[in-house]
Amino acid sequence: MAQADALPANSSTPSTTQNGDVDPLRTRLSRILEGSDFPALSRQIIDTLGAMDDDAASLQRLANVVLREYSLTLSVVRTANSVHYRRGARPIQSATHAMMMLGARTVRQLAGSLLLFENYARKSPELKELMLLSLLTANHARATALRMQLQDPEEAHLCGMFRNLGEVIIAAHFPEDYRQVKTLMTDGGLNEAAATKRVLGFQFNDMGVEVSRHWGMPDSVVQGIRARATASASMQAAITAFSHDLTQALYKTELSPTELAQAVESVVEQHGAKVKMSREQIGGVVTDALEETRELFVNPAIATDRLRFRQLAGAARSALGDSITASTGEPGESDVAEREIALRPTLRQELEDLVNPASGAAIGAVLLQALEVIMRGGPFAHVLACFYSTDRLQLAARTGLGEGADALIDQFNFPVSVRGGAVVTLTQQRQPVYLPADRAMTTAEQRWAQTHGLAQFGVFPLIVLGKVVGCLYVDRASDAPLPDRATVRFVKSVADLVVDAIGRRRNG
Repeated sequence: MAQADALPANSSTPSTTQNGDVDPLRTRLSRILEGSDFPALSRQIIDTLGAMDDDAASLQRLANVVLREYSLTLSVVRTANSVHYRRGARPIQSATHAMMMLGARTVRQLAGSLLLFENYARKSPELKELMLLSLLTANHARATALRMQLQDPEEAHLCGMFRNLGEVIIAAHFPEDYRQVKTLMTDGGLNEAAATKRVLGFQFNDMGVEVSRHWGMPDSVVQGIRARATASASMQAAITAFSHDLTQALYKTELSPTELAQAVESVVEQHGAKVKMSREQIGGVVTDALEETRELFVNPAIATDRLRFRQLAGAARSALGDSITASTGEPGESDVAEREIALRPTLRQELEDLVNPASGAAIGAVLLQALEVIMRGGPFAHVLACFYSTDRLQLAARTGLGEGADALIDQFNFPVSVRGGAVVTLTQQRQPVYLPADRAMTTAEQRWAQTHGLAQFGVFPLIVLGKVVGCLYVDRASDAPLPDRATVRFVKSVADLVVDAIGRRRNG
Protein backbone atom coordinates (compact mmCIF):
# COMPACT_ATOMS: atom_id res chain seq x y z
CA MET A 1 0.00 0.00 0.00
CA ALA A 2 1.53 3.25 -1.08
CA GLN A 3 2.17 6.10 1.30
CA ALA A 4 2.97 8.71 -1.31
CA ASP A 5 0.90 11.42 0.34
CA ALA A 6 1.76 10.56 3.94
CA LEU A 7 3.39 13.01 6.28
CA PRO A 8 6.62 11.77 7.85
CA ALA A 9 6.12 10.37 11.32
CA ASN A 10 8.56 12.88 12.80
CA SER A 11 6.91 15.89 11.19
CA SER A 12 6.88 18.62 13.83
CA THR A 13 6.90 21.88 11.94
CA PRO A 14 3.48 23.33 11.09
CA SER A 15 2.97 23.31 7.31
CA THR A 16 2.02 26.41 5.41
CA THR A 17 -0.23 26.96 2.44
CA GLN A 18 1.01 28.35 -0.88
CA ASN A 19 0.22 31.90 0.20
CA GLY A 20 2.24 31.50 3.42
CA ASP A 21 -0.62 30.95 5.88
CA VAL A 22 -0.34 28.20 8.48
CA ASP A 23 -2.26 25.11 7.38
CA PRO A 24 -4.58 24.27 10.34
CA LEU A 25 -4.99 20.65 9.27
CA ARG A 26 -1.27 19.89 8.99
CA THR A 27 -0.58 21.82 12.19
CA ARG A 28 -3.05 19.69 14.14
CA LEU A 29 -1.75 16.49 12.58
CA SER A 30 1.79 17.42 13.62
CA ARG A 31 0.61 17.88 17.21
CA ILE A 32 -1.08 14.47 17.14
CA LEU A 33 2.02 12.76 15.76
CA GLU A 34 4.07 14.17 18.63
CA GLY A 35 1.68 12.74 21.24
CA SER A 36 2.64 9.93 23.59
CA ASP A 37 0.20 7.24 22.45
CA PHE A 38 -0.52 7.98 18.78
CA PRO A 39 2.87 6.80 17.38
CA ALA A 40 2.35 3.40 19.04
CA LEU A 41 -1.09 3.03 17.45
CA SER A 42 0.35 4.13 14.10
CA ARG A 43 3.03 1.45 14.29
CA GLN A 44 0.43 -1.22 15.13
CA ILE A 45 -1.81 -0.17 12.23
CA ILE A 46 1.06 0.06 9.74
CA ASP A 47 2.58 -3.27 10.83
CA THR A 48 -0.80 -5.02 10.70
CA LEU A 49 -2.01 -3.64 7.40
CA GLY A 50 1.37 -3.43 5.70
CA ALA A 51 2.68 -5.96 3.21
CA MET A 52 3.36 -9.29 4.89
CA ASP A 53 4.95 -12.38 3.38
CA ASP A 54 3.15 -15.71 3.62
CA ASP A 55 6.03 -17.32 5.54
CA ALA A 56 5.88 -18.97 8.95
CA ALA A 57 7.36 -15.98 10.81
CA SER A 58 4.78 -13.60 9.34
CA LEU A 59 1.94 -15.99 10.19
CA GLN A 60 3.19 -16.23 13.77
CA ARG A 61 3.32 -12.41 14.11
CA LEU A 62 -0.18 -12.06 12.70
CA ALA A 63 -1.45 -14.81 15.00
CA ASN A 64 -0.09 -12.87 17.96
CA VAL A 65 -2.01 -9.77 16.88
CA VAL A 66 -5.21 -11.82 16.56
CA LEU A 67 -4.88 -13.81 19.80
CA ARG A 68 -3.83 -10.82 21.90
CA GLU A 69 -7.34 -9.35 21.70
CA TYR A 70 -10.21 -11.71 22.53
CA SER A 71 -12.63 -9.64 20.45
CA LEU A 72 -10.40 -10.06 17.40
CA THR A 73 -10.12 -13.81 17.99
CA LEU A 74 -13.92 -13.94 18.01
CA SER A 75 -14.14 -11.84 14.87
CA VAL A 76 -11.68 -13.98 12.90
CA VAL A 77 -13.34 -17.25 13.94
CA ARG A 78 -16.85 -15.92 13.27
CA THR A 79 -15.83 -14.63 9.84
CA ALA A 80 -14.31 -17.96 8.85
CA ASN A 81 -17.56 -19.68 9.85
CA SER A 82 -19.73 -17.30 7.84
CA VAL A 83 -21.50 -18.54 4.73
CA HIS A 84 -19.17 -16.49 2.52
CA TYR A 85 -16.00 -18.27 3.72
CA ARG A 86 -17.03 -21.57 5.28
CA ARG A 87 -15.81 -24.64 3.45
CA GLY A 88 -16.61 -27.62 5.68
CA ALA A 89 -19.74 -28.87 7.38
CA ARG A 90 -18.30 -28.49 10.87
CA PRO A 91 -17.73 -25.03 12.41
CA ILE A 92 -14.21 -24.20 13.54
CA GLN A 93 -12.97 -22.55 16.74
CA SER A 94 -9.24 -22.24 16.11
CA ALA A 95 -8.16 -18.72 15.14
CA THR A 96 -5.02 -19.99 13.36
CA HIS A 97 -7.14 -22.44 11.38
CA ALA A 98 -9.50 -19.57 10.56
CA MET A 99 -6.57 -17.40 9.46
CA MET A 100 -5.41 -20.06 7.03
CA MET A 101 -8.91 -20.27 5.57
CA LEU A 102 -9.37 -16.52 5.28
CA GLY A 103 -5.91 -15.57 4.06
CA ALA A 104 -3.54 -12.95 5.44
CA ARG A 105 -5.15 -10.02 3.62
CA THR A 106 -8.59 -10.63 5.09
CA VAL A 107 -7.19 -11.15 8.59
CA ARG A 108 -5.15 -7.94 8.35
CA GLN A 109 -8.30 -6.03 7.43
CA LEU A 110 -10.16 -7.46 10.42
CA ALA A 111 -7.21 -6.72 12.69
CA GLY A 112 -6.94 -3.14 11.45
CA SER A 113 -10.59 -2.49 12.27
CA LEU A 114 -10.41 -3.99 15.76
CA LEU A 115 -7.10 -2.28 16.62
CA LEU A 116 -8.75 1.08 16.00
CA PHE A 117 -11.77 0.07 18.10
CA GLU A 118 -9.71 -1.27 21.00
CA ASN A 119 -7.43 1.79 21.09
CA TYR A 120 -10.13 4.45 21.32
CA ALA A 121 -13.16 2.71 22.88
CA ARG A 122 -11.64 2.78 26.38
CA LYS A 123 -10.57 6.43 26.47
CA SER A 124 -13.77 8.33 27.30
CA PRO A 125 -17.59 7.98 27.19
CA GLU A 126 -17.71 10.15 24.05
CA LEU A 127 -15.15 7.97 22.29
CA LYS A 128 -16.82 4.77 23.47
CA GLU A 129 -20.01 5.95 21.77
CA LEU A 130 -18.21 7.04 18.60
CA MET A 131 -16.39 3.70 18.33
CA LEU A 132 -19.62 1.77 18.89
CA LEU A 133 -21.20 3.70 16.02
CA SER A 134 -18.10 3.13 13.85
CA LEU A 135 -18.32 -0.58 14.56
CA LEU A 136 -22.00 -0.62 13.62
CA THR A 137 -21.16 1.17 10.36
CA ALA A 138 -18.43 -1.41 9.67
CA ASN A 139 -20.85 -4.26 10.34
CA HIS A 140 -23.53 -2.60 8.18
CA ALA A 141 -20.96 -2.37 5.37
CA ARG A 142 -19.93 -6.03 5.61
CA ALA A 143 -23.54 -7.23 5.72
CA THR A 144 -24.46 -5.01 2.74
CA ALA A 145 -21.44 -6.18 0.73
CA LEU A 146 -22.42 -9.82 1.37
CA ARG A 147 -25.98 -9.21 0.22
CA MET A 148 -24.75 -7.43 -2.89
CA GLN A 149 -22.25 -10.26 -3.50
CA LEU A 150 -19.09 -8.16 -3.43
CA GLN A 151 -15.95 -10.27 -3.54
CA ASP A 152 -14.30 -8.68 -0.50
CA PRO A 153 -16.75 -8.06 2.37
CA GLU A 154 -13.91 -7.59 4.88
CA GLU A 155 -12.57 -4.66 2.87
CA ALA A 156 -16.06 -3.18 3.15
CA HIS A 157 -15.84 -3.70 6.94
CA LEU A 158 -12.46 -1.93 7.03
CA CYS A 159 -13.81 1.01 5.01
CA GLY A 160 -16.85 1.28 7.27
CA MET A 161 -14.74 1.24 10.43
CA PHE A 162 -12.51 4.06 9.20
CA ARG A 163 -15.31 6.12 7.60
CA ASN A 164 -15.62 8.32 10.68
CA LEU A 165 -11.90 8.34 11.53
CA GLY A 166 -11.56 12.14 11.40
CA GLU A 167 -14.24 12.72 14.02
CA VAL A 168 -12.72 10.02 16.24
CA ILE A 169 -9.25 11.61 15.96
CA ILE A 170 -10.52 15.09 16.85
CA ALA A 171 -12.63 13.79 19.75
CA ALA A 172 -9.66 11.84 21.12
CA HIS A 173 -6.90 14.40 20.74
CA PHE A 174 -8.76 17.74 20.88
CA PRO A 175 -11.74 17.02 23.18
CA GLU A 176 -12.50 20.66 24.04
CA ASP A 177 -12.62 21.66 20.37
CA TYR A 178 -14.77 18.61 19.65
CA ARG A 179 -17.28 19.64 22.32
CA GLN A 180 -17.33 23.16 20.89
CA VAL A 181 -18.17 21.75 17.45
CA LYS A 182 -21.00 19.70 18.95
CA THR A 183 -22.34 22.73 20.84
CA LEU A 184 -22.42 24.79 17.65
CA MET A 185 -24.39 22.00 15.99
CA THR A 186 -26.90 21.42 18.80
CA ASP A 187 -27.33 24.93 20.18
CA GLY A 188 -26.06 27.09 17.35
CA GLY A 189 -27.97 25.44 14.55
CA LEU A 190 -24.89 24.93 12.34
CA ASN A 191 -24.40 21.79 10.26
CA GLU A 192 -21.26 19.71 10.75
CA ALA A 193 -19.37 21.26 7.84
CA ALA A 194 -19.94 24.82 9.06
CA ALA A 195 -19.24 24.02 12.72
CA THR A 196 -15.97 22.19 12.03
CA LYS A 197 -14.83 24.91 9.63
CA ARG A 198 -15.40 27.56 12.29
CA VAL A 199 -13.67 25.72 15.14
CA LEU A 200 -10.99 23.71 13.34
CA GLY A 201 -10.54 25.40 10.00
CA PHE A 202 -11.21 22.07 8.22
CA GLN A 203 -13.77 19.24 8.25
CA PHE A 204 -13.60 15.95 10.15
CA ASN A 205 -13.17 14.03 6.91
CA ASP A 206 -10.10 16.08 5.97
CA MET A 207 -8.36 14.81 9.09
CA GLY A 208 -9.57 11.27 8.41
CA VAL A 209 -8.04 11.33 4.95
CA GLU A 210 -4.71 12.69 6.21
CA VAL A 211 -4.39 10.09 8.97
CA SER A 212 -5.39 7.31 6.58
CA ARG A 213 -2.66 8.38 4.18
CA HIS A 214 -0.18 8.61 7.03
CA TRP A 215 -0.99 5.00 7.91
CA GLY A 216 -0.75 3.89 4.29
CA MET A 217 -4.36 2.72 4.20
CA PRO A 218 -5.75 1.34 0.91
CA ASP A 219 -7.21 3.85 -1.57
CA SER A 220 -10.63 2.31 -0.94
CA VAL A 221 -10.53 3.57 2.67
CA VAL A 222 -9.75 7.14 1.55
CA GLN A 223 -12.51 6.97 -1.06
CA GLY A 224 -14.91 5.70 1.61
CA ILE A 225 -14.14 8.63 3.91
CA ARG A 226 -14.99 11.07 1.12
CA ALA A 227 -17.93 9.08 -0.33
CA ARG A 228 -21.42 10.55 -0.51
CA ALA A 229 -24.71 9.19 -1.79
CA THR A 230 -24.39 11.25 -4.97
CA ALA A 231 -20.60 11.08 -5.36
CA SER A 232 -19.27 7.55 -4.91
CA ALA A 233 -16.32 6.51 -7.05
CA SER A 234 -16.97 2.76 -6.70
CA MET A 235 -19.48 0.27 -5.36
CA GLN A 236 -17.28 -0.16 -2.28
CA ALA A 237 -17.41 3.60 -1.66
CA ALA A 238 -21.16 3.64 -2.26
CA ILE A 239 -21.65 0.90 0.35
CA THR A 240 -19.45 2.80 2.82
CA ALA A 241 -21.51 5.98 2.36
CA PHE A 242 -24.78 4.04 2.65
CA SER A 243 -23.64 2.22 5.80
CA HIS A 244 -22.51 5.45 7.46
CA ASP A 245 -25.76 7.24 6.65
CA LEU A 246 -27.79 4.26 7.86
CA THR A 247 -25.97 4.38 11.20
CA GLN A 248 -26.53 8.13 11.46
CA ALA A 249 -30.23 7.79 10.67
CA LEU A 250 -30.85 4.95 13.12
CA TYR A 251 -28.67 5.71 16.08
CA LYS A 252 -27.32 9.24 16.26
CA THR A 253 -30.43 11.33 16.76
CA GLU A 254 -33.27 11.36 19.30
CA LEU A 255 -36.29 10.83 17.08
CA SER A 256 -39.76 9.39 17.45
CA PRO A 257 -40.45 5.98 15.82
CA THR A 258 -42.19 7.76 12.93
CA GLU A 259 -39.26 10.13 12.44
CA LEU A 260 -36.80 7.24 12.62
CA ALA A 261 -38.70 5.37 9.91
CA GLN A 262 -38.71 8.51 7.75
CA ALA A 263 -34.98 9.01 8.27
CA VAL A 264 -34.27 5.45 7.12
CA GLU A 265 -36.57 5.88 4.11
CA SER A 266 -34.62 9.02 3.22
CA VAL A 267 -31.35 7.04 3.31
CA VAL A 268 -32.86 4.34 1.09
CA GLU A 269 -34.04 6.95 -1.40
CA GLN A 270 -30.72 8.84 -1.48
CA HIS A 271 -28.65 5.70 -2.05
CA GLY A 272 -31.12 3.75 -4.15
CA ALA A 273 -29.33 4.42 -7.44
CA LYS A 274 -26.34 2.27 -6.39
CA VAL A 275 -27.33 0.34 -3.27
CA LYS A 276 -30.52 -1.38 -4.34
CA MET A 277 -32.07 -3.25 -1.41
CA SER A 278 -35.57 -3.82 -0.16
CA ARG A 279 -36.74 -2.77 3.30
CA GLU A 280 -36.63 -6.42 4.34
CA GLN A 281 -33.01 -6.75 3.16
CA ILE A 282 -32.04 -3.59 5.04
CA GLY A 283 -33.66 -5.06 8.13
CA GLY A 284 -31.43 -8.10 7.66
CA VAL A 285 -28.34 -5.86 7.33
CA VAL A 286 -29.20 -4.04 10.56
CA THR A 287 -29.96 -7.30 12.39
CA ASP A 288 -26.65 -8.83 11.31
CA ALA A 289 -24.76 -5.70 12.38
CA LEU A 290 -26.39 -5.67 15.80
CA GLU A 291 -25.71 -9.37 16.37
CA GLU A 292 -22.05 -9.01 15.39
CA THR A 293 -21.64 -5.97 17.62
CA ARG A 294 -23.30 -7.86 20.48
CA GLU A 295 -20.59 -10.55 20.23
CA LEU A 296 -18.06 -8.11 21.66
CA PHE A 297 -19.98 -7.91 24.92
CA VAL A 298 -18.54 -11.25 26.04
CA ASN A 299 -15.23 -9.43 26.55
CA PRO A 300 -15.21 -7.88 30.04
CA ALA A 301 -12.31 -5.63 29.03
CA ILE A 302 -14.64 -3.70 26.71
CA ALA A 303 -16.74 -1.45 28.89
CA THR A 304 -19.55 -0.99 26.39
CA ASP A 305 -22.83 -0.24 28.17
CA ARG A 306 -25.25 -3.14 27.73
CA LEU A 307 -28.19 -0.79 28.30
CA ARG A 308 -26.95 1.30 25.37
CA PHE A 309 -26.94 -1.80 23.21
CA ARG A 310 -30.56 -2.52 24.07
CA GLN A 311 -31.39 1.10 23.20
CA LEU A 312 -29.75 0.66 19.79
CA ALA A 313 -31.71 -2.50 19.09
CA GLY A 314 -34.92 -0.74 20.18
CA ALA A 315 -34.26 2.19 17.84
CA ALA A 316 -33.69 -0.18 14.92
CA ARG A 317 -36.89 -2.06 15.68
CA SER A 318 -38.82 1.24 15.86
CA ALA A 319 -37.58 2.20 12.40
CA LEU A 320 -37.73 -1.17 10.63
CA GLY A 321 -40.30 -3.15 12.60
CA ASP A 322 -40.40 -6.94 12.50
CA SER A 323 -37.55 -7.16 10.00
CA ILE A 324 -35.20 -6.61 12.99
CA THR A 325 -34.71 -9.95 14.74
CA ALA A 326 -31.58 -9.21 16.79
CA SER A 327 -31.65 -10.49 20.35
CA THR A 328 -31.51 -7.95 23.17
CA GLY A 329 -30.78 -10.51 25.87
CA GLU A 330 -27.64 -10.32 27.96
CA PRO A 331 -24.64 -12.14 26.51
CA GLY A 332 -23.08 -14.75 28.75
CA GLU A 333 -21.22 -13.30 31.71
CA SER A 334 -18.73 -16.13 32.24
CA ASP A 335 -15.06 -15.26 32.29
CA VAL A 336 -13.11 -15.37 29.02
CA ALA A 337 -10.74 -17.97 30.49
CA GLU A 338 -13.69 -20.24 31.36
CA ARG A 339 -14.99 -19.95 27.81
CA GLU A 340 -11.62 -20.90 26.37
CA ILE A 341 -11.27 -23.88 28.71
CA ALA A 342 -14.69 -25.09 27.58
CA LEU A 343 -13.37 -25.09 24.01
CA ARG A 344 -10.56 -27.55 24.78
CA PRO A 345 -12.21 -30.61 23.17
CA THR A 346 -13.17 -28.68 20.02
CA LEU A 347 -9.76 -27.05 19.64
CA ARG A 348 -8.00 -30.36 20.20
CA GLN A 349 -10.20 -32.13 17.64
CA GLU A 350 -9.36 -29.49 15.03
CA LEU A 351 -5.67 -30.04 15.76
CA GLU A 352 -6.08 -33.82 15.40
CA ASP A 353 -7.59 -33.29 11.95
CA LEU A 354 -4.58 -31.15 10.99
CA VAL A 355 -2.05 -33.67 12.35
CA ASN A 356 -3.22 -36.23 9.79
CA PRO A 357 -0.88 -35.90 6.75
CA ALA A 358 -3.95 -36.25 4.53
CA SER A 359 -4.88 -32.70 5.62
CA GLY A 360 -2.00 -31.41 3.52
CA ALA A 361 -0.87 -29.15 6.38
CA ALA A 362 2.85 -28.49 6.73
CA ILE A 363 4.45 -29.10 10.11
CA GLY A 364 4.75 -25.33 10.66
CA ALA A 365 0.98 -24.93 10.37
CA VAL A 366 0.40 -27.84 12.77
CA LEU A 367 2.85 -26.36 15.25
CA LEU A 368 1.30 -22.89 15.22
CA GLN A 369 -2.20 -24.29 15.72
CA ALA A 370 -0.91 -26.49 18.56
CA LEU A 371 0.52 -23.41 20.28
CA GLU A 372 -2.84 -21.65 19.96
CA VAL A 373 -4.68 -24.68 21.40
CA ILE A 374 -2.38 -24.64 24.45
CA MET A 375 -2.43 -20.88 24.94
CA ARG A 376 -6.22 -20.60 24.75
CA GLY A 377 -7.05 -23.95 26.35
CA GLY A 378 -4.69 -23.44 29.30
CA PRO A 379 -4.89 -20.55 29.23
CA PHE A 380 -1.23 -19.47 29.36
CA ALA A 381 0.63 -16.18 28.92
CA HIS A 382 3.29 -17.61 26.59
CA VAL A 383 3.74 -20.81 24.61
CA LEU A 384 6.99 -21.52 22.73
CA ALA A 385 8.15 -24.39 20.55
CA CYS A 386 11.87 -25.07 21.05
CA PHE A 387 14.04 -27.43 18.97
CA TYR A 388 17.62 -28.68 18.99
CA SER A 389 19.97 -27.42 16.31
CA THR A 390 21.21 -29.94 13.74
CA ASP A 391 24.44 -30.48 15.70
CA ARG A 392 22.39 -30.66 18.96
CA LEU A 393 24.59 -28.01 20.58
CA GLN A 394 21.79 -25.44 20.97
CA LEU A 395 18.15 -25.55 22.08
CA ALA A 396 16.34 -22.56 20.57
CA ALA A 397 12.77 -21.31 20.29
CA ARG A 398 11.50 -21.43 16.71
CA THR A 399 8.05 -19.93 17.13
CA GLY A 400 5.74 -18.76 19.89
CA LEU A 401 2.58 -16.99 20.93
CA GLY A 402 1.81 -14.49 23.67
CA GLU A 403 2.48 -10.86 24.57
CA GLY A 404 6.08 -10.02 23.64
CA ALA A 405 6.63 -13.45 22.07
CA ASP A 406 9.16 -12.15 19.51
CA ALA A 407 11.42 -10.78 22.26
CA LEU A 408 11.04 -13.98 24.27
CA ILE A 409 11.98 -16.12 21.26
CA ASP A 410 15.20 -14.13 20.93
CA GLN A 411 16.04 -14.91 24.60
CA PHE A 412 15.34 -18.64 24.27
CA ASN A 413 18.59 -19.79 22.68
CA PHE A 414 20.43 -22.01 25.15
CA PRO A 415 23.65 -24.04 24.91
CA VAL A 416 23.11 -27.75 25.51
CA SER A 417 25.42 -27.89 28.52
CA VAL A 418 25.38 -27.29 32.27
CA ARG A 419 25.17 -23.57 31.41
CA GLY A 420 21.98 -24.08 29.39
CA GLY A 421 19.62 -23.51 32.29
CA ALA A 422 16.33 -25.02 33.38
CA VAL A 423 14.67 -25.49 29.98
CA VAL A 424 17.61 -27.50 28.63
CA THR A 425 17.90 -29.61 31.80
CA LEU A 426 14.18 -30.37 31.98
CA THR A 427 14.03 -31.21 28.25
CA GLN A 428 16.86 -33.70 28.66
CA GLN A 429 15.03 -35.38 31.55
CA ARG A 430 12.37 -36.49 29.01
CA GLN A 431 9.43 -36.03 31.43
CA PRO A 432 6.78 -33.29 31.27
CA VAL A 433 6.81 -31.00 34.28
CA TYR A 434 5.09 -27.82 35.45
CA LEU A 435 6.80 -25.97 38.28
CA PRO A 436 6.07 -25.49 41.11
CA ALA A 437 2.77 -27.39 40.67
CA ASP A 438 4.37 -30.83 40.19
CA ARG A 439 7.19 -30.30 42.71
CA ALA A 440 9.18 -27.55 44.36
CA MET A 441 11.78 -25.85 42.20
CA THR A 442 15.44 -26.63 42.73
CA THR A 443 17.80 -23.76 43.53
CA ALA A 444 19.02 -23.70 39.91
CA GLU A 445 15.43 -23.65 38.60
CA GLN A 446 14.49 -20.83 40.98
CA ARG A 447 17.52 -18.83 39.85
CA TRP A 448 16.60 -19.35 36.18
CA ALA A 449 12.96 -18.42 36.78
CA GLN A 450 13.93 -15.25 38.66
CA THR A 451 16.28 -14.26 35.84
CA HIS A 452 13.33 -14.41 33.42
CA GLY A 453 10.85 -12.79 35.84
CA LEU A 454 8.81 -15.98 36.28
CA ALA A 455 7.02 -17.60 39.21
CA GLN A 456 5.78 -20.65 37.26
CA PHE A 457 6.55 -22.41 33.98
CA GLY A 458 6.35 -25.81 32.30
CA VAL A 459 8.49 -27.86 29.91
CA PHE A 460 7.02 -30.67 27.80
CA PRO A 461 9.71 -32.65 25.91
CA LEU A 462 9.03 -33.71 22.31
CA ILE A 463 10.29 -37.28 21.82
CA VAL A 464 10.03 -38.50 18.22
CA LEU A 465 10.87 -42.15 17.52
CA GLY A 466 12.72 -42.36 20.82
CA LYS A 467 14.80 -39.23 20.27
CA VAL A 468 14.28 -35.88 22.03
CA VAL A 469 13.95 -33.22 19.32
CA GLY A 470 12.90 -30.28 21.49
CA CYS A 471 10.13 -29.17 23.83
CA LEU A 472 7.05 -27.06 24.27
CA TYR A 473 7.47 -24.34 26.90
CA VAL A 474 4.55 -22.62 28.69
CA ASP A 475 4.16 -20.06 31.46
CA ARG A 476 1.55 -18.00 33.24
CA ALA A 477 1.63 -14.54 34.76
CA SER A 478 3.22 -14.45 38.21
CA ASP A 479 -0.06 -13.63 39.96
CA ALA A 480 -2.07 -16.31 38.11
CA PRO A 481 -3.12 -19.54 39.90
CA LEU A 482 -1.14 -22.67 39.23
CA PRO A 483 -2.75 -24.96 36.64
CA ASP A 484 -4.63 -28.00 37.87
CA ARG A 485 -3.69 -31.54 36.87
CA ALA A 486 -6.29 -31.60 34.09
CA THR A 487 -4.68 -28.55 32.47
CA VAL A 488 -1.19 -30.09 32.65
CA ARG A 489 -2.55 -33.31 31.12
CA PHE A 490 -4.19 -31.24 28.38
CA VAL A 491 -0.87 -29.62 27.47
CA LYS A 492 0.81 -33.03 27.49
CA SER A 493 -1.86 -34.38 25.12
CA VAL A 494 -1.22 -31.51 22.69
CA ALA A 495 2.53 -32.11 22.89
CA ASP A 496 1.84 -35.77 22.00
CA LEU A 497 -0.09 -34.62 18.91
CA VAL A 498 2.89 -32.48 17.83
CA VAL A 499 5.14 -35.53 18.23
CA ASP A 500 2.67 -37.59 16.17
CA ALA A 501 2.62 -34.94 13.43
CA ILE A 502 6.42 -34.78 13.20
CA GLY A 503 6.81 -38.58 13.23
CA ARG A 504 4.15 -39.24 10.57
CA ARG A 505 5.61 -36.63 8.25
CA ARG A 506 9.12 -37.99 8.68
CA ASN A 507 7.92 -41.50 7.86
CA GLY A 508 5.99 -40.16 4.87
